Amino acid sequence: DRQLKVLFAALLGVMALIYAIQDVINLQASYATFDLILGGSANKIFTHGLFPPLGPPITRIAAWVTFAFEFVTGLLLLLGAWRLWSARKDTGAFEAAKGTAKLGAGLAIVTWFGLFGVGGGAAYQMWQNDVGGESLKDAFIFSVWAFFLLLYLNQKD
Repeated sequence: DRQLKVLFAALLGVMALIYAIQDVINLQASYATFDLILGGSANKIFTHGLFPPLGPPITRIAAWVTFAFEFVTGLLLLLGAWRLWSARKDTGAFEAAKGTAKLGAGLAIVTWFGLFGVGGGAAYQMWQNDVGGESLKDAFIFSVWAFFLLLYLNQKD
C-alpha cells in the first residue's frame, strides 16, 4: 500500500511537470490558447459573458501563473513521493511524510479544477470551442486523479 502511494504521487508529479514543460516548449501556441479562451472570440453559443474578454498582457500573466502552478504541483508531488519513499519502513514517519504529497495533490486540484474548470470552463466558457473543450476535458480527468490521490493519501497506513 505504501509503495502504491509513493508511485501514484510520483506519477501525478511527472504528469504535472510534463504538462508544464510542454506548455513552455510550445509557448506561442500556449499564448494563442490563452488568448482564444480568455478573449472569448471563439465562443459559439454564449457570446456575452459575465467576465470581460481579456487579451495580452493579462493573458500572458494568466499563462505564466498557470505554468507556475503546474511546475510547483509537479515538484511538490515528486518531493512528496521522495519523502514517502524515504519513510516507507516506519508507520509514524510515513504518516508524517504525507504532508508534501498531499499539498501537491491539493495544488493539482486547485490548478486543474480551479484554474481550468472554474476559471476557464465556468468563467470564460472554454467548452464552446474545440481547443478549450478538449482542454477542459483533460483538466477534469487530471483533477479527478488528483482528488483520488488526495483521498488515498489521507487513508491511514
